[in-house]
Amino acid sequence: MEKNKKIFLLIGAVLILTLPFYVKNLYYLHVINLAGIYALVTIGLNILSGYTGQTSMGQAGFFAIGTYVSALAMMNFDIPFFVAAILSIIVSLIFGLLISIPTMKLSGPYLVLATVGFGEIIRLVLLNWTPVTKGAAGLTGIPYPEIFGLQIKTEPQFFYLIFAFVVLGTYIAIRLTKSKVGRTLSAIREDEISTEAMGVPVDKYKIAAFAISAMFAGIAGALFGSFSGVTSPDNFTFDESVAFLCMSVIGGNKTILGGIFGAFVLTILSEYLRVFQGARLIVYGLILVLTVIYMPNGLVGIFNDLKNKKAKVQ
Repeated sequence: MEKNKKIFLLIGAVLILTLPFYVKNLYYLHVINLAGIYALVTIGLNILSGYTGQTSMGQAGFFAIGTYVSALAMMNFDIPFFVAAILSIIVSLIFGLLISIPTMKLSGPYLVLATVGFGEIIRLVLLNWTPVTKGAAGLTGIPYPEIFGLQIKTEPQFFYLIFAFVVLGTYIAIRLTKSKVGRTLSAIREDEISTEAMGVPVDKYKIAAFAISAMFAGIAGALFGSFSGVTSPDNFTFDESVAFLCMSVIGGNKTILGGIFGAFVLTILSEYLRVFQGARLIVYGLILVLTVIYMPNGLVGIFNDLKNKKAKVQ
């Protein structure tokens, strides 16, 4: 069984690594790259909501911070992409701490409202801080990343860069969730009062989860800025936060892989939902409601259920 699993993983890795060789349509590859960036956001969101039980509707705000910090650093100070990306992570971390400390006693709809407010404040700052952010016009000509003098500018090149970050982020997140910290976060999600009664500093863990979630959104934002080349406050609306939450829940927010799966499914699906235009959120909401009712563990939960049934038969 273990041998079959290794073979399956090896085949999957080869298929992913060779994807740019058989997906010749650059538009498809562009959508896949975008899904990879969103996957980083949902990995962080799953640590916060799936493992800690805190619902955030302000991920677009952290995503925006990562994008603008990296873009402005590269454009105004000629800072290399990887240094700018680290700067994005640090600034996103700081904002994650700033929003988590005053909201750590909030839960349910109150926390949702607070995070919605945070996301909107960030968007309005970007819109009105014109001398720095260029306001509604946004930033154009965001530099491409460079690795040892090689400029990353084609879709296949971005594919390998983005998926290197996705693999690294997935590894870190899985290691984290399997550690004592991850088990403590899960305990907080299941029963916060009992966990606190056992002497666990619940507030500190919740703040840490918020900060980690913000860091993942920050690095995703840095990649998004260089990948798209342009950005504006319109990229970070409330709709985006809703989309990230839908990706997390529909994929399965109690696993790291669920968030990644959800990001790919919904990003690709959204291309087909363009026909709904302004009603896209309604469709998202409908899918979300149906998922919560009929698939409480998301799409990944279906595979886990099939796996458990197969194990029982054997």
